[in-house]
Amino acid sequence: MIDITVIALVATGVLSAYSASFKAMELAKAKTAAVALANEKMEEIHNMPYDSLTTEHGLIYPPGTLKDNEEFVRRGVKFNVNIVISYIDDEYDGNLDGTIIGKPKDLYPYDYKKVEVKVSKVGRSGYLSQLTTNIAAKAAETPSNTGIIKLCVVDSTGAPISGATLTVQNSEVEPAVDISGVSGLDGCIMIPNLPPNSQNTYHLTATKDGYSTDMTYPRTSQNPNEEFQDVDVLVQDVTNKTLVIDKLSTMEINFVDSAGSPLPNVNFHIEDSIETYFNPTTYKYSEDLTTDANGYLRLSDMSFGDYKITAGSGIIAATSPYQPIGLKADTSLKVQVVMANSPTQPIILSANPLSGKTEDVLYVTIIGNNFDSLIGVKLVNQSGAEIIGTNVTVNGDDIIEVVFDTHGAAIGLWDIVVTNPGGESTKQLSGIEIKNE
Repeated sequence: MIDITVIALVATGVLSAYSASFKAMELAKAKTAAVALANEKMEEIHNMPYDSLTTEHGLIYPPGTLKDNEEFVRRGVKFNVNIVISYIDDEYDGNLDGTIIGKPKDLYPYDYKKVEVKVSKVGRSGYLSQLTTNIAAKAAETPSNTGIIKLCVVDSTGAPISGATLTVQNSEVEPAVDISGVSGLDGCIMIPNLPPNSQNTYHLTATKDGYSTDMTYPRTSQNPNEEFQDVDVLVQDVTNKTLVIDKLSTMEINFVDSAGSPLPNVNFHIEDSIETYFNPTTYKYSEDLTTDANGYLRLSDMSFGDYKITAGSGIIAATSPYQPIGLKADTSLKVQVVMANSPTQPIILSANPLSGKTEDVLYVTIIGNNFDSLIGVKLVNQSGAEIIGTNVTVNGDDIIEVVFDTHGAAIGLWDIVVTNPGGESTKQLSGIEIKNE
């Protein structure tokens, strides 16, 4: 008697093998068509005049008629052809940075052109065909009345970022500049032969999927900040500019009262410390927001940096971490904001130092407001252990000097708790860390 299960397994295996074989045949056909298409485009490029070897938005100015990306249909398959043409600076006559020993600084770093043709199937990642060639001009490079932009991008640690899209734009020259390129291993692109302009009209941008964005800003009467202005291009000179981007982060904000209970529907303002314009002051990130019914709000796609939170109404008694809130790249940070119950409640703004050694004596300065001369100060950890502050001195009502004896104290984070004689108290979560060394 034939086992139905065995027949089913055999049939499934045959179908799977047939499906895999069919997919392999389709891929082989697509690759064949892609190779033919890449060769067709490369042959077309080889037959073009040297000065015309430039795409509409590529790394060479002035722009040409070649499309950076163009779709074609071959054998019933839709392909995308990506063309990248860039200048190559041959080190034989020095380089733009002047770092070749025994060679001069080369202010004409466009010895020949590198052409890359990449063909991919629309809707699929990866390239099915990729061709690269170098093409030289018939005449040697000669001095000109143009300038160069060298645009680089680094992360928050200063390391170069490859694969970022760097854009150079200027609508004030003719023809207009609208150039985009992908940064290499050094994080840079180089754009020569640009029309000179000393009115700060070259706008630079750096982007990458999953990363923050950085840019220069147009010069206006509200933007006298030289650090972020759009840039100039001078004759036979190099304009060097470095932009900073990094992986995006998340911030989870919780608003609570002094007892730690959630506060619903809190209106607040959050802004970073990067001032792009002033008169009036404008920050790169500035938002008015509202928490949910549990006092919670999650902010995604946040750039690294230092952030400040202010309440729409009421008084913030403490924030954890302290303000400004430092958000690192590629992290998720939990932030607690403690709102005061009354205008006389103690307010904690910062403490110094933020850490100390166990088996030691820790001298701490606490900055804030509403500190009574008889205020009590202590450290409390998650297990409920306490270290009572001694020799407490209050200067005015905004500075506390206190001593903590940390002999035998547990290693880890400790909350700072300050309590005025009337009983009003504020807790700074994770205010101080006690370390082993």
